[in-house]
Amino acid sequence: MKAVFKTLFFIIIIFQFISCNNSKKEIALKTEVYKDSDKETEIVENDPVKEEFSFPNDSALPVKIIRLETFHSDEIQENYNKKVWFGLFKNKDNYSLAETTVSFKRVNDPILDETDEEKTGWEVSAQAKDSCLILIEKLPYFIDGNISSVKIPESIYPEESFKFSYKNVEYTLFATGKKKKEQQDSDWIVVSNYKLYLKTVVNGKETTELLVAKKNFDDQMIKIIFAGDLDDDNKLDLIIDTASHYNVSSPTLYLSKPAEKGKAIKPVGVFVTVGC
Repeated sequence: MKAVFKTLFFIIIIFQFISCNNSKKEIALKTEVYKDSDKETEIVENDPVKEEFSFPNDSALPVKIIRLETFHSDEIQENYNKKVWFGLFKNKDNYSLAETTVSFKRVNDPILDETDEEKTGWEVSAQAKDSCLILIEKLPYFIDGNISSVKIPESIYPEESFKFSYKNVEYTLFATGKKKKEQQDSDWIVVSNYKLYLKTVVNGKETTELLVAKKNFDDQMIKIIFAGDLDDDNKLDLIIDTASHYNVSSPTLYLSKPAEKGKAIKPVGVFVTVGC
């Protein structure tokens, strides 16, 4: 039985990688339908991905991020207890970033362990667990303090866009792809060939960058977890759950400070986990 569970667990992981003090809040502007077909064609031609529809590359992202929960053995690395962690905390609509003491403890994994005495799982814990959205390993530009944020929709579907202003910069999140109702009388939308972009306009200069690309979804949709300034440079940073499978979670960190010259943002870290 243990071998069967482990086989199913690794199949799901492989599937995911292949298919795949008050804070100042800014005001979003509007949501609209994105139908500029000429612009869409130009963007697709300049994508870092084309037919494979898999972005970002999870294995190439260097920054470690985790959550406060219990995980399977290979989802937490042994050296994590030696790292310094910063927690992103939410209190109502306010956010803060603070260095946080994190504990890693071996515990029973009810999915993979054959007996109650086995302890192959990891329990990740810290104080103020209820308000901690994510833990990020310490980066040189992280400082303790309140984080300004902006309210944006949790999901952007194909042919939708959301325009907003943050720190005197104009941004637009928009998506391309295909969508259809699962059945004629159903409210459930099936999405495929999905791409999520961020358009940035600074002093009249426009840049457009791909954030996420997924070929298909299994009872899941891309979700934006956080939008605000994490790396203290007065520019937009994002945390997006890029998972395409209902039993997988993939919070992905996008920061502006490490972005290449002429770019506005860059994916730097991801934490892929399987529910069961």
